[in-house]
Amino acid sequence: MKRITLVGFGLLASSIAAAVKQAKLPTIVRAVSSANTLNRARELGLADEFFEYEAAEEWSKDSDLILLCGPILHILKCIDALSKITPQNPCLVSDIGSTKVEICKAGAKLLAPFRFVGSHPMAGSEKRGCEHHDPAIFENAYWFICPPEGTEESVYSPLLDLVKFVGANAVVFPPEHHDRTMAWVSHMPQMLSSTLAANIPERLLSHNYQHYAGRAFRDMTRIAASGWGMWHDISVTNRDEMVRALTEVRDGVDKTIEAMKKLNVVENGMPAGGIFGNPGAGSTEADNSAALADIFKAGNDGRASLFAPGRNASAAFFEVTVMLKDEPGALLAVMEPLAKAGINIRDIELMKVRENIAGTLLLAFKTQTAAARAIQILRDLGLEAKER
Repeated sequence: MKRITLVGFGLLASSIAAAVKQAKLPTIVRAVSSANTLNRARELGLADEFFEYEAAEEWSKDSDLILLCGPILHILKCIDALSKITPQNPCLVSDIGSTKVEICKAGAKLLAPFRFVGSHPMAGSEKRGCEHHDPAIFENAYWFICPPEGTEESVYSPLLDLVKFVGANAVVFPPEHHDRTMAWVSHMPQMLSSTLAANIPERLLSHNYQHYAGRAFRDMTRIAASGWGMWHDISVTNRDEMVRALTEVRDGVDKTIEAMKKLNVVENGMPAGGIFGNPGAGSTEADNSAALADIFKAGNDGRASLFAPGRNASAAFFEVTVMLKDEPGALLAVMEPLAKAGINIRDIELMKVRENIAGTLLLAFKTQTAAARAIQILRDLGLEAKER
């Protein structure tokens, strides 16, 4: 591409720009944003041309690809501005919005030679703003592309080139399938997390007992810290599918409640069905836990299905766990020798940390060979490392 125009120069747009600049491509990067953001982008050297939103007639000229990167309702506003313009040259217009049906409907109204193909990269961070740009933020992420039915791949090849360049995995998807899928795997979990955190009972809060929450509760409510602004736009553009997903989960919770009501509780120090689920200890009742056991088994299978070989981009990683000592420099003792050996760590997570007790570090590698080399190097240094 000779010129890419990034409209809404936040984290993801600036990360694309940073990747282009880092690779020293001849592509001209055009930033479109507010005056303050443009000043910051100029200071960071992330773009070559700078325009404010209102100058749509100017920033839409001579672009091979226009990528709309703001919040969903702002993307729709930008599409409306472009709909009043007749471009002089062919130009692909796309977006990175988290819902697709409404955006693709609006994009379909753009005048030729504009061509609109919606898209959505499954990448991001809790950080905001171009100063937090990360050229590797799209690495190994899914990037959904939602062309109008019957569109030739050549029409959106500039977008495919961009997706490949930033290290993401392109998935061509109808807009309706995208929104229905995201409602379940992304939007509904956010609503559940927010609902869970919003309904901590007063009997806990009044005593500050919520501070005793374990990792499970903390993990399940982590995304409850998300800002409402973005989720307002997602909710109003994918309401029906989100309601459907939440209703399906509610039905599942109802089944779990009914299964638990059937359980024979402990009485006089002994489960009604006996310690091993058989009638015993003077009881003639069955254990009655089969329905709940079936739910757990279905949950095991559902979780395992997320990582089916060849179906999940992140499953390409090979994971290694390392036991850390509770002492200064413990992380450096792991990272430094791997860096010196030229082994690239693709992801890292500190899984367990307790004072005076060894923690567990999770490292992810692109290849099994890299993971095996890392294990051997760390073991040679006396560290406990193993495949996960």
